[in-house]
Amino acid sequence: MAAARIVWTTGTGLSTEPSRTATLRAQEIATATTIHDLDYRPMFWLDPAEARPHQRAALGKATVAIGNVEECAVAVGEGTPEEQAQRMMELGVEVAVVKQGPAGVSVFTDDSRHDISAIRVEVVNGLGAGDAFGGAFCHGLLSGWDIEETTRFANAAGAYVAGELACADAMPVEAEVRALLETVGS
Repeated sequence: MAAARIVWTTGTGLSTEPSRTATLRAQEIATATTIHDLDYRPMFWLDPAEARPHQRAALGKATVAIGNVEECAVAVGEGTPEEQAQRMMELGVEVAVVKQGPAGVSVFTDDSRHDISAIRVEVVNGLGAGDAFGGAFCHGLLSGWDIEETTRFANAAGAYVAGELACADAMPVEAEVRALLETVGS
């Protein structure tokens, strides 16, 4: 982990032991940007309230948080994307990304907010769209892009995969995401 430039953790990793302890420990020893994907999956928890303290603990060790409105509600409570982002940042997160499906995605820092419109695609299979978003977000950070460009690119990568049949085979390369962005004028 000493050489890692990004450490990625997930809410699913918090759902049971020993992965819960391993997830939190990885965040503690990480010296890189730590991204926590809220990734709440109801089948892994008895109740959403059971997930909250674990998600909050992970958010307290993360640099970036990524989740949809429902996942954010599990972690920090109901509210507008701005309210949810503010609560995540109060826990220590520097960048909060709140995905809103057809309403787009918003990314917040202490001194900025960027609202990125959804890219309309015919959804063929939503599986893997979040993975594409996450991978593209990491690519943007590792490439040194600013947070708005990084999020816009990640949003397009997620849309790209949602419009494809097989998520693993549909993960786009940068040129494919850029081509999609050009067709929507972003």
